[in-house]
Amino acid sequence: MNNIQETVRVATSKPVQRAAVNTALVVSGAVTLFCLAAIATGVFFHNYVPHQLVKIPVHLQYGSGPNPYAVLSLTRPPMIKTQQEYDVSVLLSMPRSPANVERGNFMVSLHLLEAEASSKLEADARVFAHAHDHFGINKVLFASRRPALVPYDDPIVSVSKRLLLLLYHMIFPGTQTCTMRVHLAERLAFSKSLDVPASAYVEVEAGQDIQIYQAALIMTAQMRGLRWLMVHHRLPTYIASTLVFWACEMLFMSLAWIIWAVVTGSRGTRATKGGRPQTSGDTKGERDHDESSEHAYAFPTVGKQRPLKYEPDVKVEDDERRGRSLADVPVAGTEGDDEEERNVDEDSRGRRRYDSGLGTSYSEKGSGSGSGNVRRRASRNAME
Repeated sequence: MNNIQETVRVATSKPVQRAAVNTALVVSGAVTLFCLAAIATGVFFHNYVPHQLVKIPVHLQYGSGPNPYAVLSLTRPPMIKTQQEYDVSVLLSMPRSPANVERGNFMVSLHLLEAEASSKLEADARVFAHAHDHFGINKVLFASRRPALVPYDDPIVSVSKRLLLLLYHMIFPGTQTCTMRVHLAERLAFSKSLDVPASAYVEVEAGQDIQIYQAALIMTAQMRGLRWLMVHHRLPTYIASTLVFWACEMLFMSLAWIIWAVVTGSRGTRATKGGRPQTSGDTKGERDHDESSEHAYAFPTVGKQRPLKYEPDVKVEDDERRGRSLADVPVAGTEGDDEEERNVDEDSRGRRRYDSGLGTSYSEKGSGSGSGNVRRRASRNAME
């Protein structure tokens, strides 16, 4: 039973309660900060890691100029990250028609613009498609122009292939499609967010009679460093980043806790030192109270009531009374006379220090009777 009580007493003591509260605060703060670190790391991954492959459809405009062209938007959604290298190319799907085969070499141009795609930019692009001078007030961040050629196919080989695979070509006519990828830029990077292009202008300089099924602008991110780890080793990098972020949060929380403890501790010390100082009047009053409390007093009452007595907290020991010598003890009869004389002297003065005489039999009978009693006592002592 004593062990249980001792355990309960220790468990409910203030140091244990303080330690429990501090532990609960630390654990709850650590869990909260870990959740925040996990969320923040996920947001960082989403904003920092680029799309490894971006493919934007190119809708070529025929009949608006000497060559088919298109204006693309690169901001919906944002596709280009800063300080990231990209390989830019145009993918063309074309039939192996006599017109395309006989076309020979042709040029494909790319212009990355600072302005976003809008009706005004399309009007400026139409002007540029005719004159190839400038885009008006729109700033060109990057420009490239590369050649392209439909792959040559020998006629005899082509006829033999068609005869052998006639049934297959009849079932899948799309097999006669020629897909070309024209590389326009390698390791293209933008160091600042202000230099990231918002739109692109693509033009196929092959005349209006070129035949194209579909076209697309492809941007392939070339990962290096941290981004390469975040793409190819996503889960380990995510866990490590979360732990590092959480450790930094715990470090700053500990520093804030220490600063708060130092500030509150110094404030409490100043409050303790700033108490009311003890004045000389208080010391004097306490000394008088101590001196007056060393003596016993009797206060008279009115009528036949018992007198009020005050006894000090520390009583005088009887040994002090026993220690008096025999010479200090008054002779019988003399003590009464001395008391009468002292009473007469005190009555003549009119007051004592502590006993005023109010309410006694002496004050009730008057001064005349009191003086008569004194005279009778004095005469009786003389006769003796």
